[in-house]
Parts: sequence; structure tokens; C-alpha cells
Amino acid sequence: MRLWLSHELARQISHHALSEQPREACGVLLGAGEQVKRVIPITNTAGDPLRHYHMDERELARVIGGVDGLNLVGFYHSHPKSEPIPSPEDVKHAHYPATPYLIVGLKDLNQPQWAAWRIDYAQVSRVELHVGDAPPPLDHQALSTRARIAILTSALIAFILMIIISLSLLPPAPPIPR
Repeated sequence: MRLWLSHELARQISHHALSEQPREACGVLLGAGEQVKRVIPITNTAGDPLRHYHMDERELARVIGGVDGLNLVGFYHSHPKSEPIPSPEDVKHAHYPATPYLIVGLKDLNQPQWAAWRIDYAQVSRVELHVGDAPPPLDHQALSTRARIAILTSALIAFILMIIISLSLLPPAPPIPR
């Protein structure tokens, strides 16, 4: 899984996070596939917005189904005084398991840090984050041993089937004269 933001959208998120200081900022990422095409800030209605975030449910409901043909790609929020690592509270309240959560860490206001995470039922894993105007490079990951065995087995079965079908389509051999 990967998340792709243009420099302009990353700047918008940073601006939102810095403008909400010392409160946590939050919002929705809309786009297609792994590409974010629009950032929509959402009001933080948490009881303690200095340490937590809770997206305004009305605002969230208006955009969660998509806007202008765009789909939900992810969510974002800021950590005003810490690293961009999901807190136990973030993990507890992650209700969209297949959706990346982008966190902007503002521990150093001059150098915001970014990280994206997938939080599946309390299981946290890093999501590759690409910030740039050009598309991210294609993954050329090596195939696993199981994948190689499956491909070779499929090719062998296809080859054997082609031979059997070819032999079954041959006309009968002519009789040999004596």
C-alpha cells in the first residue's frame, strides 16, 4: 500500500496543521487509487483537542462518500508536539481498517515530519508515502517463492494441456499398406 501526495497538497496539510497549533488538526484525503487529489480539512471536535482529534461527524458525513467523483483515499491529523507515530488513542479510534492515516509530526515546527500508517484492528503497519508531483516509481519487488512456484506450476499445466489437445486434434494415422 502506498499514498501519493503532490507538493501542493502536502503544503496545504502542513499549513492546516501549523494554523491549528497547539490543537491537533484533522481532515480527509480524497482521490483515486493511491493518489490524493484533494485535501479537505475537518473541524476537530475532541474534548481535549490539544492531545486528541475527533472529526466533526456532520462534516465527515458530507465528504466521506466522495466529492466531485473522488473517493476516500485516507485521513490525516497532526501531532503538535510529537513524532508522526500513531498514539494508543489513534489506534483505538481508527475505524477504517483499509484506509491510510497520514500523521504530521510538529515536534520541530521548522521541519514537520510525515508518516502514513495502516491501522487494521489494532495492528499498525507503515504505508509508503510519496510526496512529489511526478508519479511514484513502480515497485519491482521480487516474487515470493510461493508466487514463483504457482507461476511455474501453471505454465507446466498449460503446456501439458496444449500437448494433449494438440494430439487429440490430429487425424488418425493412415493405414500402412502390406
